[in-house]
Amino acid sequence: MSVRKSAFSIAATATVSLALLVGPGMPQARADEISPSVGPTAPLAAVSTTATTVAPTGVSSDPVKKQTKAQKLKAKADAVIRAAKSKVAKGQYKWGAAGPNSFDCSGFVVWSFKKVGINLPHSSRAQATKGAKVARKNLKPGDLVFFYSPVSHVAIYIGNGKIVHARNTRDDLEISNLKKYGHYHSARRVIR
Repeated sequence: MSVRKSAFSIAATATVSLALLVGPGMPQARADEISPSVGPTAPLAAVSTTATTVAPTGVSSDPVKKQTKAQKLKAKADAVIRAAKSKVAKGQYKWGAAGPNSFDCSGFVVWSFKKVGINLPHSSRAQATKGAKVARKNLKPGDLVFFYSPVSHVAIYIGNGKIVHARNTRDDLEISNLKKYGHYHSARRVIR
């Protein structure tokens, strides 16, 4: 008997939960219509209205979390770096080129940033005036790093003291150690 009552209680609770979701004025089902093997055929109104809310299996009851501004900026920087790194093995250095497989240093930056909707001029010196100035000790992945005085080379900082850039016709595109490359001039943050 207790098994039949438990099964009836579960079916009734589920029915009441569904009725609450459907709302008043909708036809109410009887317990035997939902599960005929459960037992008594009492109308739903006669059943206790204690409802238990249960999240469907595999569905989180937490609301969808929105990305913070910092997370969005990091995702943009990561996309720029992924795009740039994807060209290192097969890209060629060619003065004045901006992709898809040949680049000069500023053209490489233009192509990489265009992938996330950021348009930059095709000149390292002009790029050195865009965005916000960043101290070397505060570099973040995705920042632009400039070299020589006057500025005549640009690279993308990828983190851990490394840069990715279109270096020259001999070395083509490569990942380099920022400290070992030398001739550091300044850095700018255009993803903000």
